[in-house]
Amino acid sequence: MRRRLATLAGTAIFALAFSVTPALAAGDGGGHHLTCAGGSIAPGTYDSITVTGVCSVDAGSITVRHDLVVKAGAALIAAYGNSNVTVRHDLKVEKNGVLALGCGLPSSACFDDPANSDPTGQTLPTLSAVGTVGHDLKADNALAVVVHHSSIGRNVIQQGGGGGLNCDLAMLGISPAYSTYEDTTIGGNVSITGLRTCWLGFLDNTVGHNVTFNNNRTVVVEATGPDGNEIAANTIRGNLSCANNDPAPQVGDSGLALNVVGHRATGQCAGLKA
Repeated sequence: MRRRLATLAGTAIFALAFSVTPALAAGDGGGHHLTCAGGSIAPGTYDSITVTGVCSVDAGSITVRHDLVVKAGAALIAAYGNSNVTVRHDLKVEKNGVLALGCGLPSSACFDDPANSDPTGQTLPTLSAVGTVGHDLKADNALAVVVHHSSIGRNVIQQGGGGGLNCDLAMLGISPAYSTYEDTTIGGNVSITGLRTCWLGFLDNTVGHNVTFNNNRTVVVEATGPDGNEIAANTIRGNLSCANNDPAPQVGDSGLALNVVGHRATGQCAGLKA
């Protein structure tokens, strides 16, 4: 369970990174296009949203009829209890952008969950928020993509980016940059390629087609050995293919099961099929 406990601890650190932004209304939820340059996005329905600063969904749920775009160097923090995000078309994260989408048991406490204030770490999270993307989630050279407890209708495509081969305080100067997808349903294919980051995980997800995991480098090392590139407990209806990752994909210290793969598991992931 160390990966799960580390995830909760990481959530608390990650939340601090965004507490510096005041909770100011960024829009009135009136069904128009919104450009959010910082602060809290008001609950409601928007035609589309462009994020150009550090913005949060923390005051209630939002629906976006078309695309939501996190521009280069911007951040969208949508992991607060009872503040769901629904994007009916694509969610895009550009170069050095940050996305935190969804939260809740079993893997991630919401930033405002009372469990985060328990120094013993014994209080279980009680809040949740769901991220729903109707079409694709696309991240091109993003700094960090952190997805929990969400649903992606079509494909996940994350290529390049990350904070580099270090665990320095790179995410708004407070939290190490990392990417993970956990407890999420993805209707189409997943392609995660070319990341250079502190830690990368793909855990407890359900994927309708294929997963491709290539050319990713991570640097976290635990007492038991390299800990990055964790792929475990997923249900993948198509193929799982992995090549040229360092370290090789593994269950790591997650304590989770191998993956259920409907067709073939190949390359570095050949041994990760149940």
